[in-house]
Order: sequence, then C-alpha cells, then structure tokens
Amino acid sequence: MVILGLNHKTAPLERRESFAVASDDVAGLLQGLCGRSGVAEAALLSTCNRVEAYAVVDGDTDVAIEHLCATLLDDRELSRAAFEKCLYVLQGTEAIHHLLRVASSLDSMVMGEPQILGQVKEAAQNARAAGTVGMRLGRIFDSAFTAAKAVRTHTQIGQAVVSIGSVAADLAARIFDDLASCRVLLVGAGKMAEATARSLSAAGIERVYVTNRSLDRAVSLAQRYGWRARNISELEELLVEADVVIMSTGARRPLIDTKLARRVVPMRKYRPLFIVDIAVPRNVEASVSEIDTIYLYNVDDLESVSQGNLENRKDAASQAEALVREHVEAIQAWSEGLKVQPTLAAIRSRADSIARAELEKTLARALPDLDDGSRAALEKMAGSMVAKLLHPTMDALRNPNGRDPEALLDTAMLLHGVAPTDLSAGKPTDSEEAP
Repeated sequence: MVILGLNHKTAPLERRESFAVASDDVAGLLQGLCGRSGVAEAALLSTCNRVEAYAVVDGDTDVAIEHLCATLLDDRELSRAAFEKCLYVLQGTEAIHHLLRVASSLDSMVMGEPQILGQVKEAAQNARAAGTVGMRLGRIFDSAFTAAKAVRTHTQIGQAVVSIGSVAADLAARIFDDLASCRVLLVGAGKMAEATARSLSAAGIERVYVTNRSLDRAVSLAQRYGWRARNISELEELLVEADVVIMSTGARRPLIDTKLARRVVPMRKYRPLFIVDIAVPRNVEASVSEIDTIYLYNVDDLESVSQGNLENRKDAASQAEALVREHVEAIQAWSEGLKVQPTLAAIRSRADSIARAELEKTLARALPDLDDGSRAALEKMAGSMVAKLLHPTMDALRNPNGRDPEALLDTAMLLHGVAPTDLSAGKPTDSEEAP
C-alpha cells in the first residue's frame, strides 16, 4: 500500500485548499489513477485538514508513486515545486498504520473528534462506487473501521471537546463573556454544522440563525434546536444582526468577500463581528481579517485551542495507539498470507492434477464399470489424501515461525515441482477469502 498526501501538520490552509478534491471529481480521478499501470486499487480522502490518496500497487512502487503525483498534481495543473515540502509518501506497514490512526482520530487536529471516521467511510464508499476498491484495499479499510470502533469502545479518547465544530464554539465562548446572550449565525447545514450546533446548544445558546444553500436542510437543523432558519439570500442582513458567525459550507468560492464585509461594517455601527471559518476551501476571503472591527479565525487558528484537548488525552491516546498496532499486525499477517497464496494454490493444483490423472488411469484400467457413487467416493478420498499430505507444507508457508519466508517458498516450489510460471494460476482474486 502507498499513501500520497498532505495534512494540517505539513501544509498551510491555502495549500490544502488548492489540493482539495471536490466530491463530484473523486470518481473520475480514481478511475483515471487505476487506469495507469502499477496502480491496482485506489481511494481518496479529502477533508478540511487532509487530502490523501491510498493505493494498492502491483509492480514497481516508484512508478506507482509517480502516477499518483501525475494524477493529483500534473493533471490538475498544480505545481510540483509548490507542494514539494508539503506532500508525504508512506509505504507498506507505515502507510497501513497511518490510515488506521487517521480513522481512529489519532492524527486529527482535535484528537478524538468523531467526524473523521465517517469521512474515511465515505471515502471507501466513493471508491467502491467508482469500482477502484478490491480485496486488498477493502480489507485494509475494514480493519481501519474495526480499529476505530475498538478505540472508541475501549478508551476515553472521545471524551470532552471532540470536534472542529465544538472547538469553534469553544473559541467563541472564550471571546464573549456571555456567549448565551450573543446572536449566532450558523452558515451551513452539513455534518460539521451539525457538530457545531450540538456544541452551541450544549452551551445554552438560544439566539441562533441557520442558513444554507438548501433551505430545507437549514430548516431541519434549526427546528431540532428551536432556532430559526433563514434563506442564504439574506446573508448580508444576517451579518448585520449577528455577533458570531460560524461558516462550514462546501462552497468552492468565498461567500463573504472583502467588499461584502466592508459594506456591513457601518450597517453594524462598527460593533465587533467574530467569524470562525471552519470550511476548506474557505468560505471567507482571507483579506476580511484586515478590517478593524472583524475578527476572523480559520480552521488552522483552532489548533491552539485544541492543544489543551490533546494534553487531556495522553493516557487515552497511549491506549488507543496500542489497539491500532494490534490491528496493523493482523493486517500484516493477512498480507503475508496473500504473498504465499499463489504458491499454495499452484502446489495444490499440481498435486490435484497428478492425483486425478492417476485415479482416472487406474479406474479406466481396473474398474471401467464403476458406478457414479463409488467413483465420487474415490475422488473425494484422493482429494482428502492430497490435502493431508500437503498440510505440513501449507502450514509452514502460512506460519514461518521465524524461518525465512522467501527461502521456504523457494524450497516448497522446488520440492513440489512448481515453476514461477505456474504461480499466475494461483493469484488471489477479489472474491477469494483471506487465507
């Protein structure tokens, strides 16, 4: 497995914005990637804090990494030089470990936030819908989900402030002595907005307006908490009324630009306006922060707020890391089993062919009139004998127990008369069960 990506630790917000992939573009990008030689399976995760491509490689890993760079950078006319210091490449066990940590929210800006697991599941579903996930990547994703559930169930990683939205609400509470008396505008009605809404409600805030491109979704979210929904066309009026604005829409361009912001300042009689923009791409033009009475925070500004969250979770994080390592080791064992599967299948196929040929020769010569039931019984017996004779070999290849796996494979192939050209017939397919 190979990962090419960037996140909040390696790339500033403007780089993450330009590297982000719109949901409508994911399927075509993945299909194009898997159309290049060397990339057998692929998926893509694009969130406010990270963009990562996951690929299962057949063949030369360096060639596959080059294809990932070409697809995510060259094909989208992004400069490699501009992203050189931001991108990371992870391979093998390191890549698997990283994905499991991401799904378990151990690599998040706000450790323990629950949204990331849903985002990873959505990435897997999108890749499956695009036809770019097979047995190997599918198994790794399933292990990631199982690991994340174990972390949630068996550790305290999910306690207290656990989402970007809730950190945004916490920041607003630090700015105002009495947040409950403030007028809050929530722009967006998606998953991040829902998390923010829960935190605002828990803080006892009642004067909240919700607006969204789809008014129905705004109404649904607002009614849940007894708030009011407003049409997105009323945004300017709402900016005049609000004290705190929290932005979290999927818009590709800013909803609040400098021109709009300057227009509302005198209409507000120069009252301070605090805007927390947790969207990527950003919903608010960066230059808005230059206006004296407007205080703009983006998703990267929330990191300092989340550091206290990290300090409170160190013990839980240690337990979670141990659980993740256990699941990584299980995937490694399964992956090693995949490596020997072609050899196992080729040895069994050759032994079965010899047994069938000898049985047919004997039956034709000595028992030509044998009834079907007796013939079936003899065939079953021959198959059982082959399986029992091969069992020590199969067990040794599956469980090397400290022996050199490559040497074992070579020895088994030599002793059973299997040539490298025979192995293609034993290559596992997407429908095969893990050994």
